[in-house]
Amino acid sequence: MNIIYATIHIFALIGMCISIIWLAFRAKKEKVKYAFIMCQTLIIVWSVSKITDLLAVDDFQLYLCYVFGNIGVCFIGSAWVHFSLLYRAQKKRQTAVNILYTVSALNYIAVVTNPLHKFYYTSLSIERVDHGVLFYENVAFTYICILTGVINVYRKSFVEKKASKRQATFVALSVIIPTALNVIFITGKLPERFDPTPFGFALTSLVILMAVYKYDFLDVNYMTFPKIFKNVPGGIIVTDRFDEITYINETAEELLNECEGIENFLRTVKNAESEDSRNRLFSETEISFYNRRLSVRRYNQLDSGVLIASAFILIDVSRYYELIEKNRKLNEANEEIAVEKERNRLAQEVHDTAGHTLTMISSAAKILKIKYPDLPEEAAQYIDSIALEATAGITTLRMAVNNIKRHSYTSITDGIKELAESVKGIECDVCVQGEETEKYLFCAAAVCNSCREAITNSLRYSGADRIDIVTKFLDNSLEVYVFDNGCGCSEINEGNGLTGTVRRIREIGGEVSFMSSEGNGFTTAIKIPMEERI
Repeated sequence: MNIIYATIHIFALIGMCISIIWLAFRAKKEKVKYAFIMCQTLIIVWSVSKITDLLAVDDFQLYLCYVFGNIGVCFIGSAWVHFSLLYRAQKKRQTAVNILYTVSALNYIAVVTNPLHKFYYTSLSIERVDHGVLFYENVAFTYICILTGVINVYRKSFVEKKASKRQATFVALSVIIPTALNVIFITGKLPERFDPTPFGFALTSLVILMAVYKYDFLDVNYMTFPKIFKNVPGGIIVTDRFDEITYINETAEELLNECEGIENFLRTVKNAESEDSRNRLFSETEISFYNRRLSVRRYNQLDSGVLIASAFILIDVSRYYELIEKNRKLNEANEEIAVEKERNRLAQEVHDTAGHTLTMISSAAKILKIKYPDLPEEAAQYIDSIALEATAGITTLRMAVNNIKRHSYTSITDGIKELAESVKGIECDVCVQGEETEKYLFCAAAVCNSCREAITNSLRYSGADRIDIVTKFLDNSLEVYVFDNGCGCSEINEGNGLTGTVRRIREIGGEVSFMSSEGNGFTTAIKIPMEERI
């Protein structure tokens, strides 16, 4: 039978151990939790003694079991009052608590010294256990403590209304039921060596866990934070003082897994931070990590200046910088559009005013020659020169206006064709050999501007009625030739126009040459090597 009783106590003991472990890890870190754990521990001590008591084989072993078990018996009442006061938030009653623990200590001393005075147990042997006056004093003291605790719980729930009535009922039952079992045991209604009181405490302690701690004392931070951190947009990483990761939420894990860098993250942050960041409570930095831009906020937990733990909040700001870059490019595009509009406006004004003036001059020269056919030959030559210069000026003005409107060339072929189309009064033909690719684009502006200068010179000075432009896109070079069938010249004097062409082409690594002779027109040859740019 003793084996059966011992087995029942063992199951009760296992249940209470589970409840203590559960509380230690899941309940809030406050005094009320520790007070309840102390009550549970005292009951465990009581239960262990009951198991060893049932298995004792001689009087000395029984005495040792009772000495050990009465730690729980003597102090459970004081611990219960202490718990109830904390439960009721009466933290200023420490003097009363100290008095209760003193009484419990005196009762326990009476147990330990019982062989000297026999006041606690008049008889303590395997065959028979008789209780003395101090035993009943301790029982009365414990019952008073239990009643006081129940009153405290009742007052909090039913009078002060600081807790639910359901909770108060369960808390009260958690001691009323074991007390009732203890009364039954003391009155001799049960086998002498089977005390069900610890077993009753074990059952009701589980009720406390389910009914009270679930709503009142449970560490809601512990339960809630992981669920919250799981879905926050920022990554969260917690490390210990050895930089070992102790917690990482899903956002941070996914972010760093994508970058293949959970192990390298802390090293990158350390390299980016200043040396005293580990000694500050808060620091913030930005790091480039596997093609991502991360904002890292670090919160340090220090104890007397020594780092205990660090929490990192990671925010992926790559998108933010992408938007900044897009916004910058959009602003640049808007500025270019505004500049282009202004250039077009100015070009139109120049065309309307200067173009009209040159056209009137050319028309007036022609009308003057028709109206006065008998003018001296020298005067007629001057009039022809005026008409020719006006016509050349109109053509030059048109090319200049086109150049203002299209200040950035995206194609050499298109740019030269536009220049040719702007020439009026004489024939201008374009011949393209080979295929233009992006590798030629770097010299588009220089080539087109040089062709414009060559056409302008032909219109002004050569008296030509035809201009040919040949463009050759070769594998290793670009060659451009501008021919006219004008009067030519025996000596070439490089003025501002030709000097500007030479300078422009040499700046991009090319060479330009000019060829002419009397009666054989004028030729401009441009050669730009491509070998180094392939």
